[in-house]
Amino acid sequence: MKALMLKAMFFAVMSWGFAIYAGAAVYHVDASRGSDLNPGTDAEPFKTVRRASEVLEPGDTARIHEGEYHEQIVGGKSGREGAPIVYEGVDPDKVILKGSVLVKDWVRTGTSWIKQGLAPVTPENAFVMVDERRLLKRVDRVEALFPGSFFLSRDGVYVIRLWRDADPNTSHSVEVYEYDFAFNSGDRWNGTAKRWIVLRTMTLEKYGTYAVSTDAHHPQANSHWELDRLKVRYNHAEGIFYCLDDWYVHDCEFVRNGGHGCQLNGARVRFVRNVSSENEWFGPSGDGGCGVLIGPDATAHSCEISYNVFENNGHQSGYGCGVYLEGRSRGNYVHNNLLIGGSAAGVGFYGSSKNLVYDNVLIEIAAGSEWDFAAAFVLHPSIEGAPTEPQANLIERNIVWGCPRPIAVQKRTKEGSPESFNRFVNNVFARCRFESSADAAEAVALESNRWLQCPLEGSNQSTGLGKRLKRSLRKLLNREATIAGERVEGSSVEGKIIPKTTDSQDRAAQ
Repeated sequence: MKALMLKAMFFAVMSWGFAIYAGAAVYHVDASRGSDLNPGTDAEPFKTVRRASEVLEPGDTARIHEGEYHEQIVGGKSGREGAPIVYEGVDPDKVILKGSVLVKDWVRTGTSWIKQGLAPVTPENAFVMVDERRLLKRVDRVEALFPGSFFLSRDGVYVIRLWRDADPNTSHSVEVYEYDFAFNSGDRWNGTAKRWIVLRTMTLEKYGTYAVSTDAHHPQANSHWELDRLKVRYNHAEGIFYCLDDWYVHDCEFVRNGGHGCQLNGARVRFVRNVSSENEWFGPSGDGGCGVLIGPDATAHSCEISYNVFENNGHQSGYGCGVYLEGRSRGNYVHNNLLIGGSAAGVGFYGSSKNLVYDNVLIEIAAGSEWDFAAAFVLHPSIEGAPTEPQANLIERNIVWGCPRPIAVQKRTKEGSPESFNRFVNNVFARCRFESSADAAEAVALESNRWLQCPLEGSNQSTGLGKRLKRSLRKLLNREATIAGERVEGSSVEGKIIPKTTDSQDRAAQ
């Protein structure tokens, strides 16, 4: 009887699953052999992703074949739980959605070059990209052109002048803007709100604003997206703007975008196993360029940033940060990430509260910078308004190596209750040029950290790193509170009591 009941349950589950997916369809898109008049089959595919977006229902998939797709997708329906709408490329290196046009037939007039017949969607977002490295500066009248600049007329005519008056048809690769984004969700730019969307295995590059754009004012209406194995690169502003409630972003690459690689403005976003590298690529971008930004709104909370690589984010003349916690964001988890290089900070707290930052490795953050606030960890008032101060953040069990300073703090004293202090506990700071900024000891709570060859600023302190490291390791092994896996009392994950040992006591013991 029990076997019969289990068998009946099995067939019931199978029938339920079949009911969900029985109507699911797979539509094919092929830029080279398709037509939007076709039915979208493998034999007769659509030509554009936009056409597929018009017919997709919950559970359906658009399979995008090899090719370059010069378009943007604004409309479309939502999927639902268990039956998302999926846009899936066959190969991330061979399926490219692109917002720019490569131009090789510029017409010379004096020292300038002209291209007619283009159709920029939003002239305010226009750019001219040279060799995937530099952007020409925009001027408001053609008579003002100088080497390294461009002018866009009202009727879509681009006029450019390169450095050293070079020939754009022979000496350089020159691309000009036409489209704003690859995928849009929400009220921005007349899009439709969309939930339960999957974007998978494709490249999104060279758009006038963002590769993916969403409506931050309605995070629930644009929730539950999954970004899987995307390459997001060379976009004029941010790569993704924004990730909203319950997004899952994993195994993606965010490389050489004009601003941040990715910005999270929703709750419970999971940002896992991504590479975010060399963002803020084209020059200083105002607020700086970072690998991932969480905030600034209070909607950005309970996010997980884990097992990522953040490398060399930030232009040399800008502000580069691996992980940027901003404004009213709160209660986020940043752990087990590798942060390398960059122009200013590893993890920046600009406002933001009650975040837990632990078990990360930060190497040579802003290694050559002479700026007073270049450091592995930077605490600074928010630039997005009240509450302005970072509060009650716990920075625990991180390893910092070869940075100008482990900690830099914009002047703030320990005011209010101890619960509001930003706490640095059981971290290892090694081979930093200076111990920390002068205000750090007064502005944060330092408990049981290790300082290895980090001289006080202005001193010549230098002790053999090997001996100090051995002594510190022995102490770590002998101290019950620092065994791997334990947490600090009062933190938001499994808590055990640590001794209230001060950093000055630790240094004296060494």
